[in-house]
Amino acid sequence: MAFAVRERPGEAMTGLHALMEGLDLPNGYRAEVIDGSIIVSSAPTYRHARIVRGVERLIIGALPDDLVALQMVTVENAATGDRYVPDLLVMPTAVADGGGWDGPEWIRPMEAVEFALEVVSPSSALHDWKAKAQGYARARVPLYLVVDPRLGEVALFSDPDGHDYREVARAVRGGHVRLPEPFAVEMAAEALLG
Repeated sequence: MAFAVRERPGEAMTGLHALMEGLDLPNGYRAEVIDGSIIVSSAPTYRHARIVRGVERLIIGALPDDLVALQMVTVENAATGDRYVPDLLVMPTAVADGGGWDGPEWIRPMEAVEFALEVVSPSSALHDWKAKAQGYARARVPLYLVVDPRLGEVALFSDPDGHDYREVARAVRGGHVRLPEPFAVEMAAEALLG
């Protein structure tokens, strides 16, 4: 289940954030602000969680000491106020530990993210493929990986220009995508898609 509450143009994003933070969500649901809307969705399935864990296992050994991989944490785009909860992200350890951040403890700046992963579910397809791709590009997140088990496709977005990604490497079963440095990891679509 997913639903959206849209803020009227011109209202301060802080009102939307306050509304989101005040939601009394049932167990197993999470809220994000995507393109100025509050999006509530159910927690991931076990298949979804296994895909996330698989990607994490592939990249964890390649991470330099100054980067950390984290699941299900909130990041905020300073320019738009959008707040995403990526399935997996990589950011500098110092930022994850709160260094240089004066915002709420449960949020970190999206602009510090080096890699973000979204595993598509039926309720998140439009957001993961379109809105979040643009949001991460606006924040200049260097690498955004989308794994879509429904379509049997993996896409690695790279080279953000501040609005969109200039490069998209796609793979289906039998193909692969390669994360560049600092990861230098090749990922087989078959393994990612489960």
